[in-house]
Amino acid sequence: MGGAEKQSLLQAKLMGSEFEVYYFVQKSKPQLKQHLDFIKKEKIFYIQLSGNIFSRSIQLITYIKKYRIRVLFAYLTLDNFLAGIVSLFQNIKCIGGVRSSSLPAVKFYVTLLLQKYMLDYMIFNNYYGREVFIKNGFSPEKSIVIQNCINNIQSELARPEKEIIKILSVGRFTDQKDYLTALKSILLLKEMIHEKKIEYILVGDGELYQLIQNWVKSLQIADVTIVRNPSNIDDYYRAADIYFLSSDSEGMPNTIMEALNFSLPVVSTDAGDATYLVKDGITGFIAPVKDYRALAEKLYLLVNDYSLRNNLGMNGHRLLIQEFSEKTLQEKFINFTNKII
Repeated sequence: MGGAEKQSLLQAKLMGSEFEVYYFVQKSKPQLKQHLDFIKKEKIFYIQLSGNIFSRSIQLITYIKKYRIRVLFAYLTLDNFLAGIVSLFQNIKCIGGVRSSSLPAVKFYVTLLLQKYMLDYMIFNNYYGREVFIKNGFSPEKSIVIQNCINNIQSELARPEKEIIKILSVGRFTDQKDYLTALKSILLLKEMIHEKKIEYILVGDGELYQLIQNWVKSLQIADVTIVRNPSNIDDYYRAADIYFLSSDSEGMPNTIMEALNFSLPVVSTDAGDATYLVKDGITGFIAPVKDYRALAEKLYLLVNDYSLRNNLGMNGHRLLIQEFSEKTLQEKFINFTNKII
Protein backbone atom coordinates (compact mmCIF):
# COMPACT_ATOMS: atom_id res chain seq x y z
CA MET A 1 0.00 0.00 0.00
CA GLY A 2 2.98 2.35 0.37
CA GLY A 3 6.04 3.67 -1.42
CA ALA A 4 7.81 0.34 -1.84
CA GLU A 5 4.84 -1.09 -3.73
CA LYS A 6 4.66 1.93 -6.03
CA GLN A 7 8.38 1.85 -6.79
CA SER A 8 8.44 -1.91 -7.38
CA LEU A 9 5.70 -1.51 -9.98
CA LEU A 10 7.61 1.31 -11.66
CA GLN A 11 10.75 -0.82 -11.73
CA ALA A 12 8.83 -3.69 -13.33
CA LYS A 13 7.45 -1.36 -15.99
CA LEU A 14 10.76 0.38 -16.75
CA MET A 15 12.89 -2.77 -16.89
CA GLY A 16 10.39 -4.38 -19.26
CA SER A 17 11.94 -2.41 -22.14
CA GLU A 18 15.15 -4.43 -21.81
CA PHE A 19 14.30 -7.67 -19.98
CA GLU A 20 11.54 -10.19 -19.43
CA VAL A 21 10.13 -9.16 -16.05
CA TYR A 22 8.06 -11.25 -13.62
CA TYR A 23 6.41 -9.46 -10.71
CA PHE A 24 5.92 -11.66 -7.62
CA VAL A 25 3.71 -10.67 -4.69
CA GLN A 26 3.78 -12.48 -1.34
CA LYS A 27 0.70 -11.08 0.40
CA SER A 28 -2.66 -11.34 -1.34
CA LYS A 29 -4.33 -8.53 0.66
CA PRO A 30 -4.83 -5.63 0.90
CA GLN A 31 -4.82 -4.65 -2.77
CA LEU A 32 -5.26 -1.13 -4.12
CA LYS A 33 -7.27 -0.66 -7.29
CA GLN A 34 -4.77 1.83 -8.74
CA HIS A 35 -1.98 -0.76 -8.39
CA LEU A 36 -4.02 -3.47 -10.08
CA ASP A 37 -5.01 -1.01 -12.83
CA PHE A 38 -1.32 -0.14 -13.33
CA ILE A 39 -0.40 -3.84 -13.66
CA LYS A 40 -3.11 -4.31 -16.28
CA LYS A 41 -2.30 -1.12 -18.18
CA GLU A 42 1.45 -1.81 -18.35
CA LYS A 43 0.93 -5.54 -19.04
CA ILE A 44 3.14 -6.57 -16.13
CA PHE A 45 3.49 -10.35 -15.72
CA TYR A 46 2.00 -10.61 -12.22
CA ILE A 47 2.26 -13.78 -10.11
CA GLN A 48 0.59 -14.14 -6.70
CA LEU A 49 2.34 -16.47 -4.25
CA SER A 50 0.36 -18.20 -1.51
CA GLY A 51 0.68 -20.25 1.66
CA ASN A 52 3.35 -20.04 4.37
CA ILE A 53 6.93 -18.89 3.81
CA PHE A 54 8.13 -22.39 2.88
CA SER A 55 5.29 -22.88 0.40
CA ARG A 56 6.02 -19.50 -1.15
CA SER A 57 9.72 -20.40 -1.38
CA ILE A 58 8.96 -23.61 -3.28
CA GLN A 59 6.57 -21.77 -5.61
CA LEU A 60 9.16 -19.05 -6.30
CA ILE A 61 11.93 -21.57 -6.98
CA THR A 62 9.61 -23.41 -9.38
CA TYR A 63 8.90 -20.18 -11.28
CA ILE A 64 12.60 -19.26 -11.37
CA LYS A 65 13.36 -22.58 -13.05
CA LYS A 66 10.36 -22.38 -15.39
CA TYR A 67 11.12 -18.87 -16.65
CA ARG A 68 14.93 -19.11 -16.37
CA ILE A 69 15.10 -16.06 -14.14
CA ARG A 70 18.64 -14.77 -13.60
CA VAL A 71 18.15 -11.83 -11.21
CA LEU A 72 15.76 -11.49 -8.27
CA PHE A 73 15.03 -8.07 -6.73
CA ALA A 74 13.46 -7.89 -3.26
CA TYR A 75 11.93 -4.79 -1.71
CA LEU A 76 11.07 -5.24 1.99
CA THR A 77 12.35 -7.36 4.89
CA LEU A 78 10.10 -10.37 4.27
CA ASP A 79 10.99 -10.21 0.56
CA ASN A 80 14.70 -10.10 1.45
CA PHE A 81 14.21 -13.19 3.61
CA LEU A 82 12.46 -15.04 0.79
CA ALA A 83 15.21 -14.05 -1.66
CA GLY A 84 17.79 -15.28 0.86
CA ILE A 85 16.11 -18.70 1.03
CA VAL A 86 16.00 -18.89 -2.76
CA SER A 87 19.70 -18.00 -3.01
CA LEU A 88 20.54 -21.21 -1.12
CA PHE A 89 18.95 -23.36 -3.84
CA GLN A 90 19.29 -21.37 -7.07
CA ASN A 91 22.38 -19.98 -8.74
CA ILE A 92 20.96 -16.52 -9.49
CA LYS A 93 21.76 -12.97 -8.43
CA CYS A 94 19.64 -11.96 -5.42
CA ILE A 95 19.36 -8.26 -4.69
CA GLY A 96 17.83 -7.12 -1.40
CA GLY A 97 16.12 -3.82 -0.68
CA VAL A 98 15.96 -1.25 2.12
CA ARG A 99 13.29 1.43 1.71
CA SER A 100 13.92 3.56 4.79
CA SER A 101 16.77 5.12 6.77
CA SER A 102 15.97 2.97 9.83
CA LEU A 103 14.50 -0.42 10.70
CA PRO A 104 13.24 -2.00 13.94
CA ALA A 105 16.03 -3.97 15.66
CA VAL A 106 14.86 -7.45 14.60
CA LYS A 107 14.37 -6.43 10.97
CA PHE A 108 17.74 -4.66 10.96
CA TYR A 109 19.71 -7.70 12.17
CA VAL A 110 17.84 -10.06 9.85
CA THR A 111 18.66 -7.76 6.92
CA LEU A 112 22.30 -7.48 8.05
CA LEU A 113 22.71 -11.27 8.17
CA LEU A 114 21.03 -11.67 4.79
CA GLN A 115 23.35 -9.11 3.20
CA LYS A 116 26.45 -10.69 4.71
CA TYR A 117 25.73 -14.32 3.89
CA MET A 118 22.99 -14.70 1.27
CA LEU A 119 22.33 -11.64 -0.90
CA ASP A 120 24.65 -10.32 -3.60
CA TYR A 121 23.76 -6.65 -3.12
CA MET A 122 21.43 -4.45 -1.09
CA ILE A 123 19.74 -1.53 -2.86
CA PHE A 124 18.91 1.49 -0.71
CA ASN A 125 16.56 4.15 -1.99
CA ASN A 126 18.36 6.83 0.03
CA TYR A 127 21.95 7.89 0.71
CA TYR A 128 21.32 8.79 4.33
CA GLY A 129 20.10 5.28 5.14
CA ARG A 130 23.05 3.67 3.37
CA GLU A 131 25.54 5.62 5.50
CA VAL A 132 23.67 4.80 8.72
CA PHE A 133 23.56 1.08 7.88
CA ILE A 134 27.23 0.96 6.86
CA LYS A 135 28.20 2.51 10.22
CA ASN A 136 26.30 -0.36 11.83
CA GLY A 137 28.00 -3.19 9.98
CA PHE A 138 26.68 -3.30 6.42
CA SER A 139 29.15 -3.90 3.60
CA PRO A 140 29.90 -0.70 1.60
CA GLU A 141 30.73 -2.76 -1.50
CA LYS A 142 27.38 -4.55 -1.42
CA SER A 143 25.33 -1.41 -0.57
CA ILE A 144 24.01 0.42 -3.66
CA VAL A 145 21.81 3.53 -3.84
CA ILE A 146 19.12 3.92 -6.51
CA GLN A 147 16.74 6.70 -5.52
CA ASN A 148 13.04 6.66 -6.33
CA CYS A 149 11.45 8.35 -9.32
CA ILE A 150 8.03 9.72 -10.21
CA ASN A 151 5.84 8.62 -13.09
CA ASN A 152 3.11 10.44 -14.97
CA ILE A 153 4.61 13.90 -14.50
CA GLN A 154 1.94 16.61 -14.49
CA SER A 155 1.99 20.03 -16.14
CA GLU A 156 3.07 22.97 -14.00
CA LEU A 157 0.23 24.14 -11.80
CA ALA A 158 -0.13 27.81 -10.83
CA ARG A 159 -2.67 28.07 -8.03
CA PRO A 160 -5.00 31.03 -7.51
CA GLU A 161 -4.91 32.92 -4.22
CA LYS A 162 -7.53 31.55 -1.81
CA GLU A 163 -9.22 32.53 1.40
CA ILE A 164 -8.71 29.04 2.90
CA ILE A 165 -5.13 27.71 2.82
CA LYS A 166 -5.10 23.90 2.58
CA ILE A 167 -2.14 22.04 4.07
CA LEU A 168 -1.87 18.38 3.04
CA SER A 169 -0.06 15.34 4.49
CA VAL A 170 -0.19 11.92 2.81
CA GLY A 171 1.19 8.68 4.24
CA ARG A 172 0.60 5.64 6.36
CA PHE A 173 -0.78 6.29 9.83
CA THR A 174 2.27 4.91 11.64
CA ASP A 175 4.69 6.08 14.36
CA GLN A 176 7.34 6.83 11.74
CA LYS A 177 5.22 9.62 10.22
CA ASP A 178 5.02 11.39 13.61
CA TYR A 179 1.57 12.91 13.13
CA LEU A 180 1.50 14.12 16.73
CA THR A 181 4.29 16.57 15.87
CA ALA A 182 2.38 17.56 12.73
CA LEU A 183 -0.78 18.30 14.72
CA LYS A 184 1.15 20.33 17.30
CA SER A 185 2.66 22.35 14.44
CA ILE A 186 -0.78 23.03 12.95
CA LEU A 187 -2.16 24.06 16.35
CA LEU A 188 0.70 26.52 16.88
CA LEU A 189 0.36 27.82 13.32
CA LYS A 190 -3.32 28.57 13.92
CA GLU A 191 -2.37 30.51 17.06
CA MET A 192 0.18 32.51 15.03
CA ILE A 193 -2.23 33.39 12.21
CA HIS A 194 -5.62 35.03 12.67
CA GLU A 195 -6.28 36.74 9.34
CA LYS A 196 -6.32 33.51 7.27
CA LYS A 197 -8.26 30.28 7.65
CA ILE A 198 -6.22 27.07 7.57
CA GLU A 199 -7.48 23.57 6.82
CA TYR A 200 -5.28 20.54 7.48
CA ILE A 201 -5.98 17.34 5.50
CA LEU A 202 -4.46 13.98 6.45
CA VAL A 203 -4.71 11.25 3.79
CA GLY A 204 -3.74 7.62 4.40
CA ASP A 205 -4.55 4.65 6.59
CA GLY A 206 -2.94 2.49 9.21
CA GLU A 207 -2.94 1.29 12.79
CA LEU A 208 -2.84 4.79 14.30
CA TYR A 209 -6.05 6.00 12.64
CA GLN A 210 -8.08 6.09 15.86
CA LEU A 211 -5.20 7.51 17.88
CA ILE A 212 -4.76 10.39 15.43
CA GLN A 213 -8.47 11.16 15.75
CA ASN A 214 -8.05 11.22 19.53
CA TRP A 215 -5.08 13.61 19.25
CA VAL A 216 -7.15 16.00 17.13
CA LYS A 217 -9.89 16.01 19.77
CA SER A 218 -7.57 16.34 22.77
CA LEU A 219 -5.62 19.20 21.16
CA GLN A 220 -8.93 20.80 20.11
CA ILE A 221 -7.72 21.61 16.60
CA ALA A 222 -10.43 22.89 14.29
CA ASP A 223 -10.62 22.23 10.54
CA VAL A 224 -8.71 18.94 10.47
CA THR A 225 -9.95 16.35 7.96
CA ILE A 226 -8.79 12.71 8.00
CA VAL A 227 -9.33 10.77 4.76
CA ARG A 228 -8.76 7.02 4.54
CA ASN A 229 -7.37 5.65 1.26
CA PRO A 230 -9.30 7.71 -1.30
CA SER A 231 -9.43 6.48 -4.90
CA ASN A 232 -8.81 10.02 -6.16
CA ILE A 233 -5.68 10.99 -4.24
CA ASP A 234 -4.45 13.26 -7.07
CA ASP A 235 -7.43 15.53 -6.41
CA TYR A 236 -6.14 16.20 -2.91
CA TYR A 237 -2.73 17.25 -4.24
CA ARG A 238 -4.38 19.56 -6.78
CA ALA A 239 -6.61 21.17 -4.15
CA ALA A 240 -3.80 21.71 -1.64
CA ASP A 241 -1.64 24.83 -1.26
CA ILE A 242 1.21 23.42 0.87
CA TYR A 243 2.54 19.90 1.42
CA PHE A 244 3.67 18.95 4.95
CA LEU A 245 5.80 15.96 6.00
CA SER A 246 6.57 15.45 9.71
CA SER A 247 8.30 12.04 9.66
CA ASP A 248 11.04 11.20 12.15
CA SER A 249 12.58 8.75 9.63
CA GLU A 250 12.26 8.24 5.89
CA GLY A 251 13.98 6.72 2.92
CA MET A 252 13.36 8.69 -0.25
CA PRO A 253 9.93 10.20 0.47
CA ASN A 254 7.57 9.31 -2.37
CA THR A 255 4.87 11.66 -1.13
CA ILE A 256 7.21 14.65 -1.45
CA MET A 257 7.84 13.62 -5.05
CA GLU A 258 4.10 13.46 -5.62
CA ALA A 259 3.70 16.91 -4.04
CA LEU A 260 6.38 18.38 -6.31
CA ASN A 261 4.65 16.72 -9.24
CA PHE A 262 1.64 18.92 -8.46
CA SER A 263 3.79 22.05 -8.02
CA LEU A 264 3.33 22.20 -4.26
CA PRO A 265 5.82 23.93 -1.95
CA VAL A 266 6.93 21.56 0.81
CA VAL A 267 7.68 21.87 4.50
CA SER A 268 9.48 18.75 5.72
CA THR A 269 11.53 17.41 8.58
CA ASP A 270 15.15 16.56 7.85
CA ALA A 271 14.38 12.85 7.50
CA GLY A 272 16.17 10.44 5.15
CA ASP A 273 16.84 11.96 1.74
CA ALA A 274 14.19 14.67 2.04
CA THR A 275 16.83 17.34 1.40
CA TYR A 276 17.45 15.92 -2.09
CA LEU A 277 13.90 17.03 -2.90
CA VAL A 278 13.30 19.94 -0.53
CA LYS A 279 15.99 22.51 -1.22
CA ASP A 280 15.67 24.93 1.68
CA GLY A 281 14.29 28.24 0.47
CA ILE A 282 14.11 26.99 -3.14
CA THR A 283 11.53 24.21 -3.32
CA GLY A 284 10.34 24.45 0.29
CA PHE A 285 11.70 24.50 3.82
CA ILE A 286 13.45 21.97 6.08
CA ALA A 287 13.16 21.81 9.88
CA PRO A 288 14.62 19.44 12.50
CA VAL A 289 12.81 16.21 13.33
CA LYS A 290 10.16 16.63 16.08
CA ASP A 291 10.66 20.41 16.23
CA TYR A 292 7.01 21.45 15.92
CA ARG A 293 7.85 25.11 16.59
CA ALA A 294 10.33 25.27 13.70
CA LEU A 295 7.87 23.46 11.44
CA ALA A 296 5.11 25.91 12.36
CA GLU A 297 7.41 28.85 11.59
CA LYS A 298 8.20 27.42 8.12
CA LEU A 299 4.52 26.84 7.43
CA TYR A 300 3.83 30.41 8.57
CA LEU A 301 6.17 31.78 5.88
CA LEU A 302 4.25 29.96 3.14
CA VAL A 303 0.76 30.61 4.47
CA ASN A 304 1.47 34.36 4.56
CA ASP A 305 3.07 34.68 1.11
CA TYR A 306 1.09 33.63 -1.97
CA SER A 307 3.93 34.46 -4.40
CA LEU A 308 6.44 32.45 -2.35
CA ARG A 309 4.14 29.42 -2.38
CA ASN A 310 3.78 29.51 -6.16
CA ASN A 311 7.48 30.20 -6.85
CA LEU A 312 8.72 27.38 -4.61
CA GLY A 313 6.12 25.02 -6.07
CA MET A 314 7.26 25.76 -9.63
CA ASN A 315 10.92 25.29 -8.61
CA GLY A 316 10.09 21.89 -7.13
CA HIS A 317 8.30 20.79 -10.27
CA ARG A 318 11.34 21.69 -12.39
CA LEU A 319 13.68 19.85 -10.00
CA LEU A 320 11.55 16.72 -10.29
CA ILE A 321 11.72 16.73 -14.09
CA GLN A 322 15.47 17.31 -14.11
CA GLU A 323 16.57 14.73 -11.53
CA PHE A 324 13.83 12.21 -10.73
CA SER A 325 12.19 11.21 -14.00
CA GLU A 326 11.34 7.67 -15.10
CA LYS A 327 14.16 7.80 -17.65
CA THR A 328 16.75 8.38 -14.92
CA LEU A 329 15.54 5.40 -12.87
CA GLN A 330 15.28 3.21 -15.96
CA GLU A 331 18.90 3.86 -16.93
CA LYS A 332 20.14 3.14 -13.40
CA PHE A 333 18.34 -0.19 -13.04
CA ILE A 334 19.16 -1.39 -16.55
CA ASN A 335 22.84 -0.44 -16.25
CA PHE A 336 23.10 -2.09 -12.81
CA THR A 337 21.42 -5.29 -14.01
CA ASN A 338 23.53 -5.57 -17.16
CA LYS A 339 26.64 -5.08 -15.04
CA ILE A 340 25.90 -7.86 -12.55
CA ILE A 341 24.88 -10.43 -15.20
